[in-house]
Amino acid sequence: MYIIINCHSCGKIIMASTANRTKTCTHCGVKVDLHSARVLARSDTTTEAVAIIQELKQRKSKDSPVTFKKFRV
Repeated sequence: MYIIINCHSCGKIIMASTANRTKTCTHCGVKVDLHSARVLARSDTTTEAVAIIQELKQRKSKDSPVTFKKFRV
């Protein structure tokens, strides 16, 4: 079984096998304890997990407002 979680350091969505205790984030390199991580979703196969991650990323990009940097003149 696989779980989809957020990295507590960088906030990226990552997939991990429930057979492991920790997962190293592929984005920032931090080790995430799977037993204390907040689970976003669960799946039985990797293809299903990848589809869930893509859906979560699409939702996240739609929900986040567009922001612009403010420059001083």
